Amino acid sequence: MKSLADLEFFVILCEAGSLSRTAKDLDITPAAASKRLANLEKSLDTQLFYRTPRAMSLTPDGVVMLRYAKRMLADMEALHHALKVNADEASGQIRINAPFGFGRRHIAPFVASFVEQFPDIDCQLHLSDHPLNLVANAFDIGIRFGTLPDSGLHARKIASHRRLLCASPEYLKKHGHPDTPEALSEHNCIVLRQNEDTYGNWRFTRGERHHQVKVRGNLSANDGESVLTWAIRGHGIAVRAEWDVHEHLEQGRLVRVLPDYQLPNADIYAVYPYADHLPIRIRRFIDHLVSEMQALPSHE
Repeated sequence: MKSLADLEFFVILCEAGSLSRTAKDLDITPAAASKRLANLEKSLDTQLFYRTPRAMSLTPDGVVMLRYAKRMLADMEALHHALKVNADEASGQIRINAPFGFGRRHIAPFVASFVEQFPDIDCQLHLSDHPLNLVANAFDIGIRFGTLPDSGLHARKIASHRRLLCASPEYLKKHGHPDTPEALSEHNCIVLRQNEDTYGNWRFTRGERHHQVKVRGNLSANDGESVLTWAIRGHGIAVRAEWDVHEHLEQGRLVRVLPDYQLPNADIYAVYPYADHLPIRIRRFIDHLVSEMQALPSHE
């Protein structure tokens, strides 16, 4: 027996009671049906039917075969149904990895509002200071910023977002406003250490021109909130995501620096290891993120 199709053929033959009727039901010739039965009996090394010119009936081995065939086909149907329910119903578990700052401020409230809509979904949020391997750590979704590495994961952009250069009014009053990216070399810059390959290298664009500046300062950290706190207290110029600084810009605690120059974007993505069959609970959670993130601020 080569496949479940052989079991299905056998059950249909038993129910039809004849090769000719089975051939009609399957839209094949009686000769093809007879050959298929012969091949099935050969593969099992047993006779399944007693055959006469006018009738056919099950042998003892055929009776056993029918009992197991129906059970196996029923089990496969139950399996397909269970998988379909798991895929189609908004239930089950979602494990999410997100950065500390953004996760605390935004993803945690989004998760709360999501489970209010779908109380049968169990959400587990794991915050980390660097992106974790989704597959190795059994996460369903990771929240990522900026350009994504070619990691074999699938991604959906859930919000456009910018990085902004900022400093406190007190710092700028004391040290002046830089008018070009190159002038940043004369300023105290607060550096976020998250990627040693780009540590202290700030890249800007203006029109067709690109600038890369190696900045320095007496403060650096691997935590974005620490960098933000130092910038607000007047210790230097910092790069932060727009979601992180918009309130401070609105309330005057921070001022944009070099607003005519653009930093690499901080677009927000949901990445996931699923390929063709994204479970509906995951799809609905990502849709929820997209909807909620429309409320994130945008400063032009």
